[in-house]
Amino acid sequence: MIAMATLLWLVTGCAPASAALHGYHRYTNPSVAMEPTLRANQPFSARPVRHGGYVPKRGDVVVFTMPSWTPDGRGTQPFVKRVVAIAGDRIGCCSGGRITLNGTPLAEPYLAPDTSETAFGTVAIPPGQMWLMGDNRAYSADSRAGHGPVPASAVIGVAVLR
Repeated sequence: MIAMATLLWLVTGCAPASAALHGYHRYTNPSVAMEPTLRANQPFSARPVRHGGYVPKRGDVVVFTMPSWTPDGRGTQPFVKRVVAIAGDRIGCCSGGRITLNGTPLAEPYLAPDTSETAFGTVAIPPGQMWLMGDNRAYSADSRAGHGPVPASAVIGVAVLR
Protein backbone atom coordinates (compact mmCIF):
# COMPACT_ATOMS: atom_id res chain seq x y z
CA MET A 1 0.00 0.00 0.00
CA ILE A 2 1.27 3.48 -0.85
CA ALA A 3 1.96 5.63 2.21
CA MET A 4 -0.27 8.71 2.49
CA ALA A 5 2.73 11.06 2.19
CA THR A 6 3.79 9.37 -1.05
CA LEU A 7 0.25 9.46 -2.42
CA LEU A 8 -0.09 13.17 -1.62
CA TRP A 9 3.19 13.85 -3.43
CA LEU A 10 2.09 11.82 -6.45
CA VAL A 11 -1.20 13.70 -6.66
CA THR A 12 0.06 17.23 -6.10
CA GLY A 13 3.78 17.61 -6.49
CA CYS A 14 6.39 17.99 -9.14
CA ALA A 15 10.00 17.00 -9.03
CA PRO A 16 13.09 18.87 -10.18
CA ALA A 17 14.51 17.11 -13.23
CA SER A 18 17.91 18.42 -14.23
CA ALA A 19 19.92 21.58 -13.95
CA ALA A 20 18.89 24.85 -15.54
CA LEU A 21 19.04 25.09 -19.32
CA HIS A 22 19.49 28.56 -20.79
CA GLY A 23 18.20 30.18 -17.61
CA TYR A 24 15.16 27.92 -17.35
CA HIS A 25 14.72 25.22 -14.74
CA ARG A 26 13.59 21.70 -15.63
CA TYR A 27 10.98 19.81 -13.64
CA THR A 28 9.14 16.53 -14.03
CA ASN A 29 5.43 16.32 -13.37
CA PRO A 30 4.99 13.05 -11.41
CA SER A 31 1.21 12.74 -11.47
CA VAL A 32 -1.93 13.01 -13.58
CA ALA A 33 -3.12 16.15 -11.72
CA MET A 34 -2.17 18.51 -14.58
CA GLU A 35 -3.28 16.31 -17.51
CA PRO A 36 -3.84 16.91 -20.34
CA THR A 37 -1.56 19.97 -20.15
CA LEU A 38 1.30 18.03 -18.54
CA ARG A 39 1.27 14.24 -18.65
CA ALA A 40 2.48 12.14 -15.72
CA ASN A 41 6.31 11.93 -15.77
CA GLN A 42 6.54 14.60 -18.46
CA PRO A 43 9.53 16.94 -18.09
CA PHE A 44 8.86 20.64 -18.60
CA SER A 45 10.73 23.93 -18.36
CA ALA A 46 9.90 26.84 -16.10
CA ARG A 47 11.11 30.41 -16.22
CA PRO A 48 12.51 31.12 -12.74
CA VAL A 49 10.90 33.89 -10.71
CA ARG A 50 12.74 35.75 -7.98
CA HIS A 51 11.10 35.60 -4.55
CA GLY A 52 8.19 38.03 -4.52
CA GLY A 53 8.66 38.88 -8.21
CA TYR A 54 5.71 36.97 -9.65
CA VAL A 55 2.60 38.93 -10.63
CA PRO A 56 -0.25 36.39 -10.89
CA LYS A 57 -1.93 36.02 -14.27
CA ARG A 58 -4.98 33.82 -14.77
CA GLY A 59 -4.13 30.79 -16.87
CA ASP A 60 -0.44 30.63 -15.95
CA VAL A 61 0.89 27.22 -14.95
CA VAL A 62 3.19 27.87 -12.01
CA VAL A 63 5.73 25.96 -9.96
CA PHE A 64 5.59 26.92 -6.29
CA THR A 65 6.58 25.78 -2.82
CA MET A 66 4.17 25.77 0.10
CA PRO A 67 5.29 23.99 3.27
CA SER A 68 1.64 23.66 4.37
CA TRP A 69 0.97 21.54 1.24
CA THR A 70 3.59 18.93 2.24
CA PRO A 71 2.71 16.01 4.52
CA ASP A 72 5.03 17.19 7.32
CA GLY A 73 4.21 20.91 6.89
CA ARG A 74 7.89 21.81 6.58
CA GLY A 75 8.95 20.66 3.12
CA THR A 76 10.22 22.67 0.20
CA GLN A 77 8.93 20.27 -2.45
CA PRO A 78 7.80 22.10 -5.61
CA PHE A 79 4.21 21.74 -6.84
CA VAL A 80 2.68 22.62 -10.21
CA LYS A 81 -0.84 24.03 -10.69
CA ARG A 82 -2.76 26.51 -12.85
CA VAL A 83 -3.65 30.02 -11.67
CA VAL A 84 -7.45 30.17 -11.87
CA ALA A 85 -8.18 33.31 -9.83
CA ILE A 86 -6.12 36.29 -8.67
CA ALA A 87 -6.39 38.95 -5.98
CA GLY A 88 -9.79 40.65 -6.01
CA ASP A 89 -11.52 37.74 -7.77
CA ARG A 90 -14.37 35.69 -6.34
CA ILE A 91 -14.25 32.02 -7.29
CA GLY A 92 -16.79 29.32 -6.57
CA CYS A 93 -18.36 26.17 -7.85
CA CYS A 94 -20.64 25.36 -9.50
CA SER A 95 -22.83 26.71 -12.25
CA GLY A 96 -23.84 23.92 -14.58
CA GLY A 97 -20.84 21.93 -13.33
CA ARG A 98 -18.43 24.78 -14.10
CA ILE A 99 -16.27 26.99 -11.91
CA THR A 100 -17.57 30.54 -11.61
CA LEU A 101 -15.21 33.48 -11.66
CA ASN A 102 -16.71 36.75 -10.48
CA GLY A 103 -20.18 35.27 -10.98
CA THR A 104 -19.63 34.06 -14.55
CA PRO A 105 -19.07 30.41 -15.57
CA LEU A 106 -15.42 30.04 -16.53
CA ALA A 107 -14.42 28.63 -19.94
CA GLU A 108 -11.53 26.23 -19.30
CA PRO A 109 -10.47 24.57 -22.58
CA TYR A 110 -7.37 23.11 -20.89
CA LEU A 111 -9.35 20.75 -18.59
CA ALA A 112 -9.27 16.97 -18.82
CA PRO A 113 -12.28 15.85 -20.90
CA ASP A 114 -14.04 13.96 -18.10
CA THR A 115 -13.71 16.71 -15.50
CA SER A 116 -16.63 17.20 -13.18
CA GLU A 117 -16.46 19.79 -10.46
CA THR A 118 -17.03 19.23 -6.77
CA ALA A 119 -19.00 22.09 -5.24
CA PHE A 120 -17.28 24.57 -2.94
CA GLY A 121 -18.45 27.91 -1.63
CA THR A 122 -17.47 31.28 -3.05
CA VAL A 123 -14.00 32.41 -1.99
CA ALA A 124 -12.73 36.00 -2.21
CA ILE A 125 -9.05 36.03 -3.15
CA PRO A 126 -7.10 38.39 -0.86
CA PRO A 127 -4.39 40.83 -2.04
CA GLY A 128 -1.11 39.13 -2.93
CA GLN A 129 -2.70 35.70 -3.29
CA MET A 130 -4.13 33.43 -6.00
CA TRP A 131 -6.31 30.32 -6.36
CA LEU A 132 -4.53 27.31 -7.87
CA MET A 133 -6.07 24.18 -9.38
CA GLY A 134 -4.95 21.18 -11.40
CA ASP A 135 -6.30 20.63 -14.91
CA ASN A 136 -7.38 17.07 -14.06
CA ARG A 137 -9.63 18.13 -11.18
CA ALA A 138 -10.68 14.65 -10.07
CA TYR A 139 -7.02 13.83 -9.30
CA SER A 140 -5.72 17.17 -8.05
CA ALA A 141 -5.29 18.21 -4.44
CA ASP A 142 -5.23 21.99 -4.81
CA SER A 143 -6.70 25.20 -3.40
CA ARG A 144 -10.06 23.42 -3.10
CA ALA A 145 -8.61 20.68 -0.87
CA GLY A 146 -8.42 22.82 2.24
CA HIS A 147 -5.30 24.62 1.09
CA GLY A 148 -7.12 27.80 0.07
CA PRO A 149 -5.46 30.76 -1.65
CA VAL A 150 -1.68 30.69 -2.13
CA PRO A 151 0.62 33.71 -1.76
CA ALA A 152 2.08 34.87 -5.08
CA SER A 153 5.45 35.00 -3.30
CA ALA A 154 5.40 31.15 -3.17
CA VAL A 155 5.88 30.95 -6.96
CA ILE A 156 9.40 29.93 -8.02
CA GLY A 157 8.73 29.49 -11.74
CA VAL A 158 6.26 29.84 -14.58
CA ALA A 159 5.95 26.82 -16.89
CA VAL A 160 6.90 27.34 -20.50
CA LEU A 161 4.41 25.27 -22.47
CA ARG A 162 4.59 24.74 -26.22
